Amino acid sequence: ERFASMHPSYYFRAQSCVLVFDVTRKITYKNLIQWYKELKQYRPGIPIICVANKIDLNTKATTKKFKFATSRNLPLYYCSAADGTNVVRVFKEAIKLAVDGAQKP
Repeated sequence: ERFASMHPSYYFRAQSCVLVFDVTRKITYKNLIQWYKELKQYRPGIPIICVANKIDLNTKATTKKFKFATSRNLPLYYCSAADGTNVVRVFKEAIKLAVDGAQKP
């Protein structure tokens, strides 16, 4: 909350967005809604990827369907920043979506 006034600068000229939550902390999942609303306010129309992070600490999370992503038709990736699972894949996809979006008239 302290830095909420800085949030608009996060979105400036963004061409894609990766929304990440920690599968071991429910509050981070709940906060996705607020980040999503802000993103739609400042950068409507840019592609969004949803990432379930820390799957190395909770492997059962990879069998879950997360309503936040499915209800918004967002691609969902299961990642571990600690062991590198799908990290490169997510960034390659985010870059591809940004480039594809920039090439649209």
